Amino acid sequence: MGFRLIRSIGRASQKWLQLPFKWAYLRQMIIIRSLLIALLALSGTSILAQDNAGSSTEDQALQLALDRGLDLYRHDQAAWHTTDAMREDIEDLDGSGIRGWVVTNVETGLLVTFWKPEGDRLQGVYSAVWGDGKVSDRRILAGEEAELSATQIELIDASRAIDASALERCSKSPFNLVTLPAAKAGDPILVYLLTPQTGWDSIPLGGHYRFSVENGTVIDQRKFMNSCFDMPVKGDKKNEPVAFGITHFLDPVPTEIHVFSVFAAKKPLYVITTQNELQWVTEVSGGQPRIRRLDEE
Repeated sequence: MGFRLIRSIGRASQKWLQLPFKWAYLRQMIIIRSLLIALLALSGTSILAQDNAGSSTEDQALQLALDRGLDLYRHDQAAWHTTDAMREDIEDLDGSGIRGWVVTNVETGLLVTFWKPEGDRLQGVYSAVWGDGKVSDRRILAGEEAELSATQIELIDASRAIDASALERCSKSPFNLVTLPAAKAGDPILVYLLTPQTGWDSIPLGGHYRFSVENGTVIDQRKFMNSCFDMPVKGDKKNEPVAFGITHFLDPVPTEIHVFSVFAAKKPLYVITTQNELQWVTEVSGGQPRIRRLDEE
C-alpha cells in the first residue's frame, strides 16, 4: 500500500452530553445563542474579563491547556508544511516506503522526519525543519543521516501503541496524528488522534482523542467530546461571524482542543463549562493563545 497522508487545514474539538440528540442540540443552540446575543449587545464596549483567580488546580489545568494546545498547533503545522515539501522533493512517493513521521525540537524549529520500516528497524527517509513560518533544511536521508535517534524511536513506538479500531470516527478520512514528547522526566508521551478538517467553512469539534503512553504502553486515554459535531465558522458576506461558542461537559475548564480550535477558526471560542457554570473565552493574541474567564455583571 502506497504512502497516504491526509493534510488537515486546521482542526478542533468538543460537544454535548448524549441526551436524545435533538434535545441536546436544541439545548446547546439556546445556550450559545443567548451568550452570543449578550456579546453582541456589548459591541462597542469592552467585555470585562479578569485574570483567572481560581484554585491552583484550575490554574494548572488552564496552563496545560494553553501549552498543549499551542504545541498541537505547531506540530500540526510542521507536519502539514513539511509534507508539502516532501511531495515536491521525492519523485516516487509510493515507492519510498514511508509509513509515518516523527517531530522533534531543534534550535531552528521543529524537525519532521519521515520514516519507513527497514528489516527489523526503522529508518529515516526524508526530513525538513518548520520554523519562523517556513520550511528549511530539506534533506533526502541516506547512510548515517537515515539513523533515527533514541528519542525519535521512543516517540514512534508511542504512536504505534495506539489502537484506533474501537474509536468513534467523525470523518471518513484517517485521523491526524500528533505525538508530543514528555513535558518533563517521568511524564508520559501524549499521542493525539484528531479528526481532520476537510473544508474552510467548519471545524470538527468531536472525534478527538488523547492517549498517555509510558514505555510503549497506553496508561490512560480520553475523548474530548461525547459525539461528532462540526461547528460552522463561516457565514455570508453580510453575516460573517466574529466568534463562535460551545458548551463543554467533560471538564471544568477549556481544554487543549479548544485552544487548538481557535487557531483553526481564526476567531475567539466562547466555552461554557457546565460542571461549574462558568463562561470562558479562548482566543489568540499576538500569535499566543490565552484563556479568560468572563465576569458576570
